[in-house]
Amino acid sequence: MPPAALDDPLRTFALEDLIPRRSAVVDRERASERVRGKVVLVTGAAGSIGSELCHQVAAFGPQLLVGFDQAETPLFYLERELAAKFPALAFQPLIGSITRPDDAQAVMAQYRPSVVFHAAAYKHVPMMERDPFAAVENNIFGTWQFALAAAAHGVEYFVLISTDKVVRPASVMGATKRIAELSICALQQKSGTQFIAVRFGNVIGSSGSVVSLFMEQIAAGGPVTVTDPEMRRYFMTASEAGQLVLESLALGNGGEIFVLDMGEPVKIVDLARKLIHLSGLQREQSIKIEFSGARPGEKLFEELNLEGEHLAPTAHPGIRSFRQPRQLSRTRMESHLRALRQAIKSRDRMRLTELFEHLIPDYCPALNFQQAPSPSGQGTSFNAVQQPATQSGLSVAIPR
Repeated sequence: MPPAALDDPLRTFALEDLIPRRSAVVDRERASERVRGKVVLVTGAAGSIGSELCHQVAAFGPQLLVGFDQAETPLFYLERELAAKFPALAFQPLIGSITRPDDAQAVMAQYRPSVVFHAAAYKHVPMMERDPFAAVENNIFGTWQFALAAAAHGVEYFVLISTDKVVRPASVMGATKRIAELSICALQQKSGTQFIAVRFGNVIGSSGSVVSLFMEQIAAGGPVTVTDPEMRRYFMTASEAGQLVLESLALGNGGEIFVLDMGEPVKIVDLARKLIHLSGLQREQSIKIEFSGARPGEKLFEELNLEGEHLAPTAHPGIRSFRQPRQLSRTRMESHLRALRQAIKSRDRMRLTELFEHLIPDYCPALNFQQAPSPSGQGTSFNAVQQPATQSGLSVAIPR
């Protein structure tokens, strides 16, 4: 039976309290310059990052904000929230799918956006391991189709929301997002549209995030399930992520991949302990933490960049950037995409893995990673090693 003391504290603590660093400070004026008075399109507008971007763009006075998503009910609520908070905002919610090329062409032709934030993606690692074909269709082809439509209709800036899981990816989700990065770099070479990618880690408190899961488990009296005692992740709040994406837009001139500084990665077990503490349990009570073992596609550690990706400073101290050292031409990318399409049609998972490995030399499916110091001091290097599964069911009591 859930402890009665849980309800109010779980609803009221600040998510920032869970991150052991100060939030990044952005230049709001600089960040607003490229959206004020413009038509702005956000794909995945009803999701955690997409909706945050909509709120932040709305505050900068766009001519029109177009929110595109396949999720009808969350888009309905987003429209209500924006209407209440920004009554003067011109907002157009659109139901559609990034996987349908006609949808991409239609929205670009009708609204002629100057800026596109492409936040739509499948993000849950274990689910994409089970259905890699859906991940390819959505994360790769959805990005490609919207990027093509953007270039064809004169969009000024196309910003891909990427992830730290693209670096030495061990998951289908990470691999598909990495190929999405490569695809916009291929289009950048002969396009008037400025294509930009922004990488960051986990958004704390987002839909389906580990914090939401832990809060549900604590409210039910436990146990709290953690995959591995050494599992670590980079975290940031949705508000911080949205601001830094807008800042990256202001800094970008096309072809860059921006990497956000998120401090030190957080141990997931420490996050669980902190949430248990913030729940306000009485000292005589306890919540157990159980270690269930890393799931398919999960790494113990995430990285923000490879050592070969030489990061350059920007005007923002918390943002660095690099240009893709090995760029595919549009013709080569289209050839790879045709092969991926055929693998989807034939439901050939082995072929899909082969294509991932060909496009991403550092793709390491089913591997976890142990951290090692970087000899260059320029970030973090990781040695890939096969990890034994953590014993399922191991419990640690947290005395209160």
